[in-house]
Amino acid sequence: MKIFDQSISPEELAGYRKDMLARQLAYAAEHSPFYAELLSGVIPGRAELTDLPFTSAGDVTARGAEMVCVPGSEVQRIVTQRTSGSSGSPKRIYFSAADLQATVDFFAVGMGYMCSAGDRVLVLMSGNTPDGLGSLVERGLCKLGAEPLIYGNVTDYGDAVRVCREFLPHTVIGAPATVRRLALCAPELRPANVLLSSDYVSDAAVGTIRRLWECGVFTHYGLTETCYGCAVECPSHTGMHIRNDEFIIEIIDPELLIPLPAWQPGEIVITTLRREAFPLVRYRTGDMGVMIGGSCGCGSSLPRLGRVFGRIDELKRDLNVYKLDETLLRFDAILDYSASLHGSELSVLIETEDRGVSGKAKAGLEKLFSDVQISVSETQTGAGAGKRKIDRLV
Repeated sequence: MKIFDQSISPEELAGYRKDMLARQLAYAAEHSPFYAELLSGVIPGRAELTDLPFTSAGDVTARGAEMVCVPGSEVQRIVTQRTSGSSGSPKRIYFSAADLQATVDFFAVGMGYMCSAGDRVLVLMSGNTPDGLGSLVERGLCKLGAEPLIYGNVTDYGDAVRVCREFLPHTVIGAPATVRRLALCAPELRPANVLLSSDYVSDAAVGTIRRLWECGVFTHYGLTETCYGCAVECPSHTGMHIRNDEFIIEIIDPELLIPLPAWQPGEIVITTLRREAFPLVRYRTGDMGVMIGGSCGCGSSLPRLGRVFGRIDELKRDLNVYKLDETLLRFDAILDYSASLHGSELSVLIETEDRGVSGKAKAGLEKLFSDVQISVSETQTGAGAGKRKIDRLV
């Protein structure tokens, strides 16, 4: 099956998935001690997806080495992640050369939705690590015939603007807050398209980018566990097309653990179909999302991944970082922010050169959080870094 094969019918996709799932289960049970135990009693080819047990980040942390299905000599890359605020064992994800190449192939096809051969593409993601995200995106763009420039993570926006003005990118790829700020710093750049990934995509950030650059705004969803690539929007902007050749995505009720129909939000669960080094069986991502039914404007009748709302643990909190994003990033004068919560006191530090915006920001937050004491202060230096979060202090 080809990546994003729009000619395939839902019935044909179901047949492909059944066959590939049976192969992946048999492969995982044969080559991994963890899956030999987990899938004991499961007969590949007969078991339905919903009959299979779930796996989680806790399994990866505790028994990740036992989940690996290839010899160490065939592991091309290992990504180590520590849970924020945790001093426990890290989570390690393993990839073979074939796993990485499959992602390169996906990036080559997916980026074709927004650019083509000869187009210049600025990538605002780290590219220093061999086989890291930036490197894989670069390889995918080169395969497409585009001209990539891997700038890396932005720490100096003056320099990033200078590079943009010299390079004049057709397409810009980066985290939502990074691209939004670049648009605020250089509204005259006007790339044709941007691709937002690696963090929650707020309506506020999308609205600012579209207004200032008058460009197409595409979203992508991926995890380290999916080897970064998973689903991406097409020009119809009616949901993200899934790598159906590689993954099955389910939406489940995070409490009842039952599958949910299209249009009903729940936890995103991922099962791999062709993974060599590190298969995943009904892997609970901890992300809240929704599947979209019906036909896409591009002609595909396959289900698509719709809005990804964020981390479930964060969404359970009334005062969460996504609400802060939607409220604060609507002000062009706010370049970035950081926030901390101590008991019932919320402190927000905004990066701005407009001393009049803090009062407006505070008023907007007070409408949302009436039972919290809110203070807003200003700085002209970096207020936030990386993915925003609320530091919850004891």
